[in-house]
Amino acid sequence: MKRYLPALAIIFATTSPTLTSNCRSTALPCPLLMDAENSNGSSFATCSAGRSPRSPAGFQQPQADPKTTPAGNVPAANTTSKPKRKVLDADLSGFDISDNKSDKKVTTMLGGSRGAAVPSAVLLAPRRAKFLGESATFDWSFTGHNEGYVLIITDEDETQLLHQQVKEPHYRFDPSATKLQPGQTYYWRVQVLPNPLASEPSEFVVVSAEERQAIDRAIAAIPSTDPYQSAVSRAKILTDHRLWFDALGAYDDLITRFPNHPELYDQRGAIYAQIPATKSLSEADFARADKSK
Repeated sequence: MKRYLPALAIIFATTSPTLTSNCRSTALPCPLLMDAENSNGSSFATCSAGRSPRSPAGFQQPQADPKTTPAGNVPAANTTSKPKRKVLDADLSGFDISDNKSDKKVTTMLGGSRGAAVPSAVLLAPRRAKFLGESATFDWSFTGHNEGYVLIITDEDETQLLHQQVKEPHYRFDPSATKLQPGQTYYWRVQVLPNPLASEPSEFVVVSAEERQAIDRAIAAIPSTDPYQSAVSRAKILTDHRLWFDALGAYDDLITRFPNHPELYDQRGAIYAQIPATKSLSEADFARADKSK
């Protein structure tokens, strides 16, 4: 009968996890396995902490490999990947102020309307944006043959206020040449030469006189001891007021003067990231910033 005791003790231990678990937590003799000996004379009488009472003394259970799956057989796939770039440190929404009232139909042809599918420029701006005018830059893109461009700005009565031919797909606004009224809405579009048709227009609204005064006061309060920091502070004020054309124009100037400052590309890229039309420009700026760091 004595030779069957080890087997009976093991069976009883495996079917009584609650009792045996209490034994494992101490180095006291285990009453369930007391006096049981295996065929080689090795005793199972004590259950020291961290050792299974079913294992002979000195024998350690194999440990699970932390690099395997829960099944313990197949190595887990390396899911470590480069963290997604944080595009924005703050919420920069609000550059596009369009609403249902921004759907006024205006002509796209000088003296007519668009009647055929003709490739046109893509305006790189919100459908409706705020406008100051001191450093505003109009940008657009076009792929294909062209013989230059014409930037057209009209008022709500479709009276032309600016008809400027340029060779490159951008234009720096001159507030002294084109007088715009506070609080008024204007339309801008681009004609790709030699096509007679212009693009669908986008809108911009000149800031009110009160907001202009607030912007002027904030800019005037910027310390002038450091030209770079002064220019950056000015660009941030324009960004805070969600002035799309003016903020981008300010960052364009900064990057031209200080091309080796990666933070400038990050800041301009954060603005570009706000609308679908300039997502690719945003990615290019972020890539340039990362490369320079």
